[in-house]
Amino acid sequence: MGMTNAFGHGLGYEIMPPEMLGSKLVSLEISSDTWPDEYTKEITFSLFETDTGVNVENVTYFIMLTKQNEVLFDVTGQRDDGTFMLKLHTTESDQITVEEAGSDFFGSLFDGGEVVNVKGNAFNSGGLYEFKVIITTGDDYSNVLSPPLDYDVGISFFDKTLHNINDINFGQQQLDVITYYELINDDFNYDSSKKMISYSMPFDWSEKNIEQISVMHQEIIIPKTFGDLLVKNFSASVNGIQVPDNVITIDDFSPENRVVHLVLNQNEISQLSKKIQDYPSKMHFSIMPSADNLPLATMTENAQYKLNLSWEPQNIKSGSTTMFYFQILDAFLLNSPVPVSYDLSIFHDGEKIAQVSDVSVAYSDIATPMPNAVKFNVPNDITGLITLQFENLNGSELADAIFPVIVNRVSIDETSIPDWIKNNAGWWASDQIPDSAFLQGIQFLIKEEVIVIPPTETSESSSSQEVPEWIKNNAGWWAEGQIDDNTFVSGIQYLVKVGIIKVS
Repeated sequence: MGMTNAFGHGLGYEIMPPEMLGSKLVSLEISSDTWPDEYTKEITFSLFETDTGVNVENVTYFIMLTKQNEVLFDVTGQRDDGTFMLKLHTTESDQITVEEAGSDFFGSLFDGGEVVNVKGNAFNSGGLYEFKVIITTGDDYSNVLSPPLDYDVGISFFDKTLHNINDINFGQQQLDVITYYELINDDFNYDSSKKMISYSMPFDWSEKNIEQISVMHQEIIIPKTFGDLLVKNFSASVNGIQVPDNVITIDDFSPENRVVHLVLNQNEISQLSKKIQDYPSKMHFSIMPSADNLPLATMTENAQYKLNLSWEPQNIKSGSTTMFYFQILDAFLLNSPVPVSYDLSIFHDGEKIAQVSDVSVAYSDIATPMPNAVKFNVPNDITGLITLQFENLNGSELADAIFPVIVNRVSIDETSIPDWIKNNAGWWASDQIPDSAFLQGIQFLIKEEVIVIPPTETSESSSSQEVPEWIKNNAGWWAEGQIDDNTFVSGIQYLVKVGIIKVS
């Protein structure tokens, strides 16, 4: 799905249910466009006769915009042709200015009609724009409607947020969320032990609101360097209730990222609303790999082949033997397994440590879904990230694909740090023991592999450096249970990196 549409509740335009104007039925149509450019959102309101599709003339509009429960502006205007055009411009200003209708000098899809330009930094984000539209005249300006036509319309503009996480195995990764409904709350979280992404957004679970929504669409963008989330299948739940697998589709066409689409239709949202107890005023999403974390899946850069990769044992260790199993499917032939020549290389730190060229076996059945096997003796000195690089599938330079895999995976075990170290950390934070005593304790734990530090590059520097204040604060908070083990360990990693703690 391109980003050319502004999704009204899911679509670029919406027609409200018909109402009576005198003796005839009329409908209000709202259409929107976010992409004249990235700083502009255009919205058009038209009142038309339901039977003929002809615009009602001489309409007086009152339009008020509310976003995240705050009224941003209102505007009133008479429109001879029955169409009211609004342009929202993102500027630096905290103040919202409404420039009354003039001809449109910004150049636009609108042909010369009157446009109200509204400016301010409130339009910088997407999410749900809630319009109150009240129509007080129609057909003739002297024909005052009593009662007026009164509409509440929600229009969604997509919004993208970026979330940086530091994974204990794969390092710095950026996960992006694109919402086509409302702005997400500030609670995005990635749980490395469950490999689970979770976040929420405000949502009104009333029947009245759900009736207005055709689809609820979210996208999560995952870099292909993040092996834990390159799985073939995800499962998702909304407010703790698992949703059907077909709600999720994975688009692996880009060489850099995979896009996980989560799409709920009106019926699915309605079913959920009957079961929901938790989070009554929000929609809480959690997405994680389905029960088995393997196989991983990706596509070749030319989008012709799909690859699935699995291995045994699941924990790859230095100095041991790993069997990699894979399957090559042809996307042009409805993902059927095909015999294809390939080159497979394994890299560590930019250096090729293994290589094989062969032709894949197409045959597969339920018992052996991954018919191709490659045996790899992991060298003793290899730890951390390795990449399996498939190249020249069927002789094509563009048919390549990469799988990032971890050797000596660090599992996140919350109980791995003994209590006496917590006490030490507390004493150190309150200056009861010197830096050196605390650092010695940590060094001992690293040596004994009680605290497992992911491979960390150290920069050359003198060991007489001061320990930064924030690490000491961290230690105190950790001792009091205000921050978790992972946060504390990332501070220790920093000390190793700058050479204050020596790991031999």
